[in-house]
Amino acid sequence: MKITLNWLRQYVDFSGTPENLAQCLTMLGLEVEAIQKLGGEFDGIVVAEVVTRDKHPNADKLSLCRVNDGGGERQIVCGAQNFKAGDKVPLILPGHSLPAKPGAPPFTIKTGKIRGCESHGMLCSPDELGLPEKIDGLLILRADAVVGQPFAEYLGRQGSDVVYDLEITPNRPDWNSVIGIAREISALTGQPLRLPEINIASAPAVAEPAQPVVSVRIDEPELCPRYTARVIRGVKVGPSPEWLRSALEKVGLRSINNVVDVTNFVMLETGQPLHAFDLHLLVGGKISVRRAAEGEKFTTLDGKERSLTDSMLLIADETKGVALAGIMGGQNSEINSTTADVLLESACFKPQNIRATSKKLDLRTDSSYRFERGADVGICDWASRRAAQLILDTAGGTIVEPAIDAYPAPAAPKELNLRPAKTNDLLGIEIPIETQADFLNRLGFETVSPGDTVFRVPTYRVDIKREADLIEEIGRFYGVDKIPSTPPRGAVGANAFDSVHDQIVEARRLLAGLGLFEAQGQTLISDAAAKLRDNGISQVALQNPLSSDMNVLRPSLLPGLLDSLRHNVSRKNDDVALFEIGRVFLPAEGKFKEERRLAIALTGRRLPTFWSGADRDAKFDIYDLKGILEEFLEFFGLRGVSFAKCEPGNLFFVESAIVQLGELALGEIGQLSPTVQKSYDLRDAILLGELNFDSLLARRNASKSFKPLPAYPSIRRDIAMLLPEATLHEAVLNVVRQAKPQNLEKAELFDVFRGKNIPEGQKSMAYAFTYRNGDRTLTDTEVNTAHGKLVEQLRQALHATIRET
Repeated sequence: MKITLNWLRQYVDFSGTPENLAQCLTMLGLEVEAIQKLGGEFDGIVVAEVVTRDKHPNADKLSLCRVNDGGGERQIVCGAQNFKAGDKVPLILPGHSLPAKPGAPPFTIKTGKIRGCESHGMLCSPDELGLPEKIDGLLILRADAVVGQPFAEYLGRQGSDVVYDLEITPNRPDWNSVIGIAREISALTGQPLRLPEINIASAPAVAEPAQPVVSVRIDEPELCPRYTARVIRGVKVGPSPEWLRSALEKVGLRSINNVVDVTNFVMLETGQPLHAFDLHLLVGGKISVRRAAEGEKFTTLDGKERSLTDSMLLIADETKGVALAGIMGGQNSEINSTTADVLLESACFKPQNIRATSKKLDLRTDSSYRFERGADVGICDWASRRAAQLILDTAGGTIVEPAIDAYPAPAAPKELNLRPAKTNDLLGIEIPIETQADFLNRLGFETVSPGDTVFRVPTYRVDIKREADLIEEIGRFYGVDKIPSTPPRGAVGANAFDSVHDQIVEARRLLAGLGLFEAQGQTLISDAAAKLRDNGISQVALQNPLSSDMNVLRPSLLPGLLDSLRHNVSRKNDDVALFEIGRVFLPAEGKFKEERRLAIALTGRRLPTFWSGADRDAKFDIYDLKGILEEFLEFFGLRGVSFAKCEPGNLFFVESAIVQLGELALGEIGQLSPTVQKSYDLRDAILLGELNFDSLLARRNASKSFKPLPAYPSIRRDIAMLLPEATLHEAVLNVVRQAKPQNLEKAELFDVFRGKNIPEGQKSMAYAFTYRNGDRTLTDTEVNTAHGKLVEQLRQALHATIRET
């Protein structure tokens, strides 16, 4: 939003410099994006007439001119070629500076010699003056320009002024007005706020006849809580006076005519959008505020025909729509040169409806910008009377009284209780009760009763909802820069959320230490990607998805990791090891539940490229994934995890296994099926794993114990067994755990063999069993006895044939 310093000073006095005001506004929360000086930047620039133009004696491309600046003639050296004697041009006098360009220092003109000839000033081009005209040479002025007239006056910029370009935060719609900004300055400086006087009661008026001129019906009071209509007869539409046109042009609005300019002026002044209709173009003189019919066509003032929906609010007469409520009027009722009677609308509309309509039609205006953020329902009639008075002043006419104010359910004043002690607790400083109340009173918050701390919220402060908002206002006017930085007081120990965060950080550290890179996928994915993992699970779908690629909440982390693999492989990064810890969303009894998961994805070579080594081209396989998980779970505090092979039939994995902790299934690992792999344009085998991270957190034992290095030697016994092909390593370990051999320290599988001398349907598995006692050296007899019992248990439980002991 743009405002000018002179406009602000009409409502509140401010004695500081323009830069001081910008600093004050910034500290109040109003970001000043740019400051532009008007008039003042043309100091020392006057209208001059070229008396003679001769060739420079020492330069072919320069001219030696005599110009009249209104006070006499002076010599100027000029390099432009587009002028002649008799032309009127802008002249900057010595000692003055050209308008500064952004980021550049001002350029000051001095008297000096150019190629041996003195030059007392400079004739100016539009670019040198910072004007938008694109001219190769000097700016040639109108023939009727007065010689010696200040150039700012020639442009219609009477006196100097300053334009502030402000960035208004969405929660402060009251700042979208000059009066709103002036109110802040008044509260900060203590200077009184001067609102314009309205005297339409003394203006020419005609009493309403027996039959009303207009009527207003609000069909949707929820979408339009208030609608005021005021009729002004006998206006004369024409150009706006200089003060009005200048005020609008300074802030970037084009002058249209006196009636429309008044509505724009009052909108900028008060923040309340208004609209003027040609009364004679309203059929029946009846205004209804209704929903548009589905598919109803309406042509707005910009000349575009728009198709409306029944969610959009329309201002209509007896036969047609005449304006899109709160956004833009229609061509069928606009003010024109023949308009004699005006219906002036000042209303309040529901922000959410205006925002939705504006977005759906891709139509954004100054009016919709303000209504989207919340308008002041209490100012509708005041703004209407203010605009009516200005129309009378600029276009003449008479007012039809009384005006119509349709306000079906007047809003009760909002009252909030302030606890001064709470203010001091939240801000961390001591502010006297009287000072707190004074800050709020200066901002327009009325004390309900003397000595009380209950304050009535003004209607223009739609952002004030609770006590903390009042405290924020007090802190703002006390000065955020005056509140010292202090360490937190009364800090308590870590809570459950801190604990979970710390454990997630630890998990990330362990996984990164195992050579994996962390990925972060999108929470929203396509339903097609979600169904790849498990087509039988219903998805948590969005009611209003942004696109078909982001229409469900992810039920698994694996689709996101597959997207990351595809992204890497398509860019020639074929060796990838990723992990992700994140939330997934699953349907649960008509609702949905969130669940933390850990997922891992591997593809390509397991080792980085190296010039030698037998395994330098070895690719990741399922045992790499299993080993990474085992290592991670061991260090994370989950011991005793086992893997159970899944039965065939999983369309996502070509082979897979369930990760178990006792009877609890933690998740699944496997190799991606070729069909799914092909759909992601991936060449090498893809190894995937996904675990329920919440279950890991609930069952981990983070405590660590230490024991000294063994002082006594170990004894090793190896055996090789013939076992059925379907027997798993996990089954062997389970038998070992159940047998509980005395002094057994560890069991390791070191060979699996199939082929010569091995019967069909069987395999040879070789194990090394290590025995050790922490207090003494074991004897061969003790080890043989324990080992013999273990071998017998393997024969009975697994039907193993022992090949060698």
